Amino acid sequence: MNAFLKHPSSRLNSYHFLIISLFLLGFFTVNCFSHVDPKGPKNCEKISGTPGPEDMAIDRETGVLYISSHERRDKNKTGFIYSLDLKKEAKVPVKIETNYPEKFAPHGIFFANISGVKKLYVISHPGLIGGNGHTIEIFKIEKDKLIFEATFKNELLLSPNDLFVTQDGKIFVSNDVPAGVGFGQIIHVVLRLNSSPISYYNGKDWSLLNEKTAFGNGILIKKENGKEYLYRSSHVYESVLKYELSYLANTEPQLKLVKKIELGAGADNLEEEENGNILVAGHKSNMRFMAHAGNKEKTSPTQIFRIFADGTTKEIYANDGEEISGASTGLSYKNKLYISQVFDPFILSCTVAE
Repeated sequence: MNAFLKHPSSRLNSYHFLIISLFLLGFFTVNCFSHVDPKGPKNCEKISGTPGPEDMAIDRETGVLYISSHERRDKNKTGFIYSLDLKKEAKVPVKIETNYPEKFAPHGIFFANISGVKKLYVISHPGLIGGNGHTIEIFKIEKDKLIFEATFKNELLLSPNDLFVTQDGKIFVSNDVPAGVGFGQIIHVVLRLNSSPISYYNGKDWSLLNEKTAFGNGILIKKENGKEYLYRSSHVYESVLKYELSYLANTEPQLKLVKKIELGAGADNLEEEENGNILVAGHKSNMRFMAHAGNKEKTSPTQIFRIFADGTTKEIYANDGEEISGASTGLSYKNKLYISQVFDPFILSCTVAE
């Protein structure tokens, strides 16, 4: 979720530290004491065994959930992909053993079916654990096995947070901040600059799309009434932005903003439900989230919103952090709501009314 966790800087002098502190004070104290009232199902259960399950992707045909897992409070550990068979009564995550790339630090994850071949596309941040830069790692799914297929690395993957892959293999990547580290990135976020572009891969070349936002997060493309729309979270604007997506010959995809869907919480990952509605996780307090990042004993509010076809929203789950802190993804399957989070080693399973 947070760019500052991906790009820690230890080389700032005292002047820079003072300036950053003042900016952060102004930015974070706006919502530093924010709390949420409990809402939604009361019969939730923890499914333990997945360190830092930041993002999830589901194969709805098989009912298998794939979980991007990385212990983000320990910079010396690599990450893994877990699978969870949602059809089984006993829900036990299984760490997938495969030939992972070196310095694997998974973040956003997407399940795609490319011409009948099932694949996982996973954003990784090798720079977090002694490597360099950012990558997209591609795995082929064969029954219960995961086979490493390829690594995409490009200078236009600036600060990738989440991604969406079309059925013909085009990749849209939401960057949360521009390239760089430390002070410069913080300035972009605090000043609410529309400087976070989408990285686009057309199957051959990478480029940056012109439409930018402030701290881009989740990204999703779906068809509605014969047209394609791209949804993108803006954490800073506490909104989900809806763009009409079109393709013109010999040009990059064109994005036209048609709606700003306000949530009142920092928007995170987006997941489409079986009926076409969209779930989005929200962070009510940046200050409490950062405190939780540094100390697991400190809680951070969690909210899950549903976005309907007409752009209206409904908060379907809320907890002040006692049940789950800093949730990043909400995903539904059958009569269950699954909620994952950035740091703690479990996902939450809640039964919802059918």
